[in-house]
Amino acid sequence: MKVLEFVNTHAPSLRPTATLQDAVDKLDLYQVTLLPVVDEGGAVVGVLTETQVFNQLFSAWLETHRTTGETLRLEGFRPTARTLAQAPIQYSPVPVLDEHDPIEVAVAQMVQHGYDTLPVIGEGRFIGTIRLIDCCQALIGDTE
Repeated sequence: MKVLEFVNTHAPSLRPTATLQDAVDKLDLYQVTLLPVVDEGGAVVGVLTETQVFNQLFSAWLETHRTTGETLRLEGFRPTARTLAQAPIQYSPVPVLDEHDPIEVAVAQMVQHGYDTLPVIGEGRFIGTIRLIDCCQALIGDTE
């Protein structure tokens, strides 16, 4: 079984110039936990997860929590987060799957790097994503 058979070709993505607000909006609208970051030529340059978005928006709360051990109300950090929402995204490099890779390669990459979703390319351009649950369906589904 190949990745191409299970890729979500309607997966959302972001441009490297997107803001954190853009990321929040897409993560919420599409109900995904990861957004590939794709340049104008269609190459995947990284990913942004919902955890990374939270960490970027509420870095002051996280730092205070880490240093004091207190669980402070997030409400007091909203003004800073609203300002940071207009900042450009900061994304991470990520392994990229080729549409012709076997499902086992997708699973191995997700496990090795700790992602539940990875971007997929075809002919060097972003074509969609594959999730770990898609791989589970592929591996336990009917093969008849």
